[in-house]
Amino acid sequence: MKKVTPNPPPSTLDDNPQTPPDVIFTVRPGLSTEAALSNASEMLESATVCAYDCAERLDRQSRKQVLAVVQMIEIAQLLVDEALNRECPVA
Repeated sequence: MKKVTPNPPPSTLDDNPQTPPDVIFTVRPGLSTEAALSNASEMLESATVCAYDCAERLDRQSRKQVLAVVQMIEIAQLLVDEALNRECPVA
């Protein structure tokens, strides 16, 4: 079946930039620092819970490796939390 009308030309507006086709995920333009840090903090918390859950089911050596990853996640969590507190201090 042939299409009756052609596709419109791509938008060239600056407020709606075209994403390259090989980019699967991107951060929404204009996302606030607070929103970015809050979401990163929540993801790190979830990663910590998942890693602890996995560690409980592993043998000794694998458990040590997963717990090392947990430490790195928790350090990243501290950094994100500190940046969030500096960017958006709670009164």
